Amino acid sequence: MAEKTQVTPTAVFVRPENWLNVAIYGLPILVMLAAVWLAQAGTATADPERGAAPAGTTPTIEAWSLKSAIPTGAVFPTVEPVPALPDSAVFSRLADPNTDIPTRARTTIETYTVMKGDTIFGIAAKFNLKPETILWGNPELVDNVNLLRPGKVLNILPIDGALRVVQPGDTLEKIAEVFHGKVEEIVAFPGNELDPADPQLKVGQKLIIPGGWRDTIQWSLPVVSRRGRGPGSSSEPGSCAGPFSGPSGGFNFIWPANNRYLSGWDYNPNTHPGIDIAAGMGAPIYASETGVVVFSGWSTRGYGNLVIIDHGNGWQTAYAHLSQINVGCGAAIYQGQLVGLAGSTGNSTGAHLHFEMRNDEFGRVNPWLYLR
Repeated sequence: MAEKTQVTPTAVFVRPENWLNVAIYGLPILVMLAAVWLAQAGTATADPERGAAPAGTTPTIEAWSLKSAIPTGAVFPTVEPVPALPDSAVFSRLADPNTDIPTRARTTIETYTVMKGDTIFGIAAKFNLKPETILWGNPELVDNVNLLRPGKVLNILPIDGALRVVQPGDTLEKIAEVFHGKVEEIVAFPGNELDPADPQLKVGQKLIIPGGWRDTIQWSLPVVSRRGRGPGSSSEPGSCAGPFSGPSGGFNFIWPANNRYLSGWDYNPNTHPGIDIAAGMGAPIYASETGVVVFSGWSTRGYGNLVIIDHGNGWQTAYAHLSQINVGCGAAIYQGQLVGLAGSTGNSTGAHLHFEMRNDEFGRVNPWLYLR
């Protein structure tokens, strides 16, 4: 008798991506194999040539092969082999329907209608822009902030920068120079819709200068001193005639309001030569140093009710937009003494103190460098 060989079954692993092929082509084969098995079983028990199985015995099934079980001429579909995936293969997960899709950066100019209570800073915050961009996007506001009234329609730029409505004779080079921008950045900004190969300007076209700004007409403090009325100040209603004598101050300038933070513009030598200190309507305003009052009253240059103190040491300090003035021309005033009350007179969009410092040698300076 031939020696039987024991065959150990080998596990077969099917890749997930092949299950579809197994289902499509394997099922018919399994059905056919089951039919053959049943036929073989039937033959073993009822074949007349072989006879019935003896009583008390178990019928046996002769061995058969898949090759012999498949009818001659049977045709099966060809299954293309699925290439093996590399070990480094990466599977991406299905999209999450709750995923937030980022919005594209805005490139066009929007409009906004000013409402009651709006300020330059509040509008800028709504659109995530710098306050200066609101001004430089609406040139008429630069020289007259009082035009910011309810109902006014503003241009809202898509990025921080400046707006230029192209005029006859304008060139990219001139615009870049005036607005402190770069020609290549103006051309590259998609909202300007310029052909990089041949950027042509059209009169009336709205051109955005990324990061741009323009020189403005600066407010000019009246030139006055304790020695007498200075040149260019004679038309100012609050200018004092002088000369005056009185105490002189030192160089320890204190904060002129109870708050030591801003509620408006910071110092900018090009556009805003002072700081806007937070001070509500009617809040007390104090002398930063000892000196003599050389301006007390209305300023026609945008400052509203204004007080200027000459400290007798080459320094002057200015307190603007006051709702009330408590000191008059020629009055001696000491550090910390009440100058007046905060307000919103002149070119102002809300109550605060506009504070400036001026030196005979250096001109107007950054107050942050001297206040303590």
